[in-house]
Formats: sequence, C-alpha cells, structure tokens
Amino acid sequence: MEQRVKDRRRAIIGAAEQLFAEKGYEATTMQHVAKKAGTSIGNMYFYFSNKEELMKSMIDELCDEIWQLTPDYSSFDLLPEEDRSTIEALDDYLRVHAFFSKVSFARSLHRIARHALFREHILRFLESKVRERYNEISDFFEGLDRELALAYHLGGVVNMFERILSGELKRTPHEAGLFLAKSKLHIRALPRAEVTRIMDRLQELIPKITASAV
Repeated sequence: MEQRVKDRRRAIIGAAEQLFAEKGYEATTMQHVAKKAGTSIGNMYFYFSNKEELMKSMIDELCDEIWQLTPDYSSFDLLPEEDRSTIEALDDYLRVHAFFSKVSFARSLHRIARHALFREHILRFLESKVRERYNEISDFFEGLDRELALAYHLGGVVNMFERILSGELKRTPHEAGLFLAKSKLHIRALPRAEVTRIMDRLQELIPKITASAV
C-alpha cells in the first residue's frame, strides 16, 4: 500500500513535470495533470492541495534526486593526495551538469522560472542542502561572515539558473558546471595557482566520471 502511494505521487509529479515543460505553469491545470497521470481529480487533491504545492513538490523531489547523484569516488583513478577542494569542485560540477542535462526538468523549470514562488522555493532548497554540506567544513567560512557568504553565493547561483533556463544566457551544462566549480574556489580565496591546479585536475576527472555513467 505504501509503495503504491509513493508510485502514484511520483506519477503525478512526473506528469506535472512534462506538462509544465509543454504548456507552461500558468496554462496547466490540476485537471490536465490528473488526466496525464491517469488518476482522478479527487485523487490529485489527496496528494496535493493545489498547483503551487505540486510545483514545490516537483522542485523538491527532482532537485533532491539530482543532489544525490554523487558517484563512488573510490572507483576512479583519484590520487592518494587528492584534496578535499578537488572533490568538492567535482561535486559542484556534476550536480550543476545533471541539473541542466535532465532535459524535461530543465524545460519545466524554464517555464516556471519567472513565477513568483520559483526563486524563493529553489533558493530555500539549495540553501538547506548547502548548509548541510558546509556545516561539516568549518574552514569554508574562515574569515567570512557565514550568513552573508551564503546569501551572496546562493543568490548568484539562482540568478545564473534563471538566466540560463530562460535562454538569456546561452551556456551548456558543461560550461555552467565548470563556472560554478571555479567560482566556489575563488570565493574561498584560494591562490590562483591552486585554483588552476584544481581546475586542470577537474578536466582530467570529468571524462572518466561521465564515461562511467554511460
């Protein structure tokens, strides 16, 4: 029973993802989603009280799915002295690349990127994930105001997402991933030579990681 509930909920979110990509958020109704998901409108409201809640759940579930796409680095040719900064840069690259490479999700976000709730909700989602991650890395904020650093970084990331999804910035998933990884290294005020070393190593690792995922 519990699995059936999860499957039905996921089917509704999947239908919403497709319809938001095809028709846009405003033009899509709960009736449209119910029909696409093969369920009744009553069942729709059992899972989601309104379309905004459905949109938020779609963002949460699919972003969370992408956030979990962390490979087992032990299976790759990492050097014994491979430092944490290189692994973090690789994580940043892979997550941004996955975000933009999931075509239907990216198209859905494109169609809702200008919605009033989009920026607030995806910003809160990313902030919660970043806090979880960097609470374990105290030196990331060394010498910085933690709250201002988070606000500055996350605001820039969400703005980048919005402009790429809207088509205002023509960038590939690879370019977006490399930019975010490099910008995070600069925020940490690492020496230029160290940033160059890490980014060169990243370029070596990316083909191995992506080839393993094919």
